[in-house]
Parts: sequence; structure tokens; C-alpha cells
Amino acid sequence: MKKLFLLLVAGLWLTAAAKTAQVTGDVTVVDSAAYFPQLNADGTRLLYSSTEGDALYLKDLTSQETRVVSREGMPGIDAIFGRDGEVCYVTAISDKNNLLYRSIHRFDPLTGNDRIVLKNQRGAVHAIKGSRGTAYVGEHKSAMTEKAGLLAWTLGPQLYVVSNGVQRVLQPVSNTVGYLWAAVSPDGSKLLFVAAGKGLYVCDLQGKILAHLGKYLMPCWLDNEHIVAMGHFGNVQRHSASNLYLLSADGSFSQQLTDLEDGAIQPMVNEQGHVTYTTKSGQVHIMTLEVSE
Repeated sequence: MKKLFLLLVAGLWLTAAAKTAQVTGDVTVVDSAAYFPQLNADGTRLLYSSTEGDALYLKDLTSQETRVVSREGMPGIDAIFGRDGEVCYVTAISDKNNLLYRSIHRFDPLTGNDRIVLKNQRGAVHAIKGSRGTAYVGEHKSAMTEKAGLLAWTLGPQLYVVSNGVQRVLQPVSNTVGYLWAAVSPDGSKLLFVAAGKGLYVCDLQGKILAHLGKYLMPCWLDNEHIVAMGHFGNVQRHSASNLYLLSADGSFSQQLTDLEDGAIQPMVNEQGHVTYTTKSGQVHIMTLEVSE
């Protein structure tokens, strides 16, 4: 029996060891002072923030032209490409009593049209990409959550999931003060999220924990079974000296992808599986990976 057990363990180790990820491409697309970079779905446009988040930029990777999306209300802090390719970003404005109000804007890269889609409110607001569209969620008012398909987001100590128009609140990890970076896998079968102080988890849509992957930051799905994340060294800001890792969603495999003196932080993956990240000095890279058994 002991011999059989050892053979099984050895077989599992060889299976895990056989998997590998190869970086097949890594190109620099912005030289400096660019943070929180991300690609649109077809990889033709790059969205990124200024050093302090006080400006949001959009670069056409075909023409190499860069335009300013906005310079008002710290627009670079929380911006995404929506499901239709438009830019969604949050502005934060103080009133005469120094009370902070946030709103969500949509910017059309083709026409330059900029409009407010979620009006000023107190508290946190986010634009969240769902399986069919983009939702605008806030602590007091939200919009488009029923039309955006399957999506997930976090607000403080709660993890929200909307499926078939029904919203559920999950609390899969006990004794945590909050959740961050929730995202649904491409096939809609599971969620990833970070529980503050505890690390990166994967759960099903009912909140059942499937795997605890350790302490990582800014995780995102590469495909249905793999996650790209930055190491838990410092924080997500530019003074961090982390690097990027590829993880199996079931916790069976991990591999360091970068080994840069300047660090590799703030990863994002677009629909084609291209990984964007930046360095401590704000040099934006686009990485392509090939995962094999």
C-alpha cells in the first residue's frame, strides 16, 4: 500500500511538472510613466493612466497616436474597456463642503463623444464588464446590471454576482474585512477574487471554495483554467518590485513569468489572451504566452 501511495504521488508530481508556460513574445509599447495598462478586445488600442492617475490616455497601436481621454476628476484610477470597445472611467469631484461624489463616463474612441452614464453619488462606483455588456454599479445607484449578463464585483466586505438577472451576495471566506478583483472565468463556471489578508481564491458561482492559491495581487483569467497575477510584494502601485506569475485555477501549478529588476506589475488580459503589464518606471509591455502540458 505504501509503495502504491508513493507511485501515485510521483505520478501527480510528474503531471504537474509537465505543464509549462512559454513567453512567446514581449514588446514594449510605452516607454515610461504609464500605469494600469489594458488592451481592447482586438488588441488595437491601449488604455493607460498617468503617474498619479490624474489623466487617462488612449493609444492607437496601429497609428501610434496617443490622445487624452480626460484630465478631470482623477480618471486614471478606475478605467476599463467596455464590452463594446468604448472606454468607461470614473471621475471623483469634491463639492463646496469637500464631500466627494463619483460618476461614470463612457468615451467613444471613434467619435470622441464623452457622456455620463451613472450620475454623481457618494461612495464607490465601478464599471464592470459582463458576459453581454457593461454594468455601472455603485453603493447607492446602479445601472445595466440586468442587461450585462454574467458578472461579478466587490464592494467592501461583500462579493456580488449577477446571473440571469438575479443578484446574489456571497461571503465565501470568513473573517476577512473585504474582497478585491472579482472576475468570472471566460466559460462562466467560476470566480476568482482576493480576500484581504488571506490571498487569492477560486470559487463556484454559489460561493463554494474550489482552491486557495496563496497571496497574489491583481489576478485575471488567462483562460478557463489559468490565472495571471502579480506577486504579493508591497502593493499594486509603481514602487512595488513584484513580478508576474501564471497559476492553475485548481492550485496545482505555478510559474514565474518575469524576472525584471524594474519589476512587473498591474497585469491585465484581453479577450485574445494578450497580457499587458507595466514596470516600476511605467514602461508598458504586451506579453504573449503559450501553455502546454
